Amino acid sequence: MSAKGINLALHDTHVFARAVIRRIRESDATLLDEYSRTCLRHIWNYQAFAVWITEMMHNAGDASYEGEFRRRIARAELERAFTSPTAKRLFGELTAGVN
Repeated sequence: MSAKGINLALHDTHVFARAVIRRIRESDATLLDEYSRTCLRHIWNYQAFAVWITEMMHNAGDASYEGEFRRRIARAELERAFTSPTAKRLFGELTAGVN
């Protein structure tokens, strides 16, 4: 959803490059040791976002997908994502890949 795969790959590359540079320049392997934990936390955050937005978009317009109740819930979530300043900021960060 939203080219997240390429964004995640670029994020992983950035994290790895910083870790390698620190290891070479400062003989500090801390970032390399934390690489998997750092990247997996980021990946699972985006998996959760992708599931949420996909389900919301499918439900928001089509009551036959999961019923009228879920359609109305999805519409409320969608409206909140664009009207609440806090939700709008989080939605923007998750969409841009900076969260």
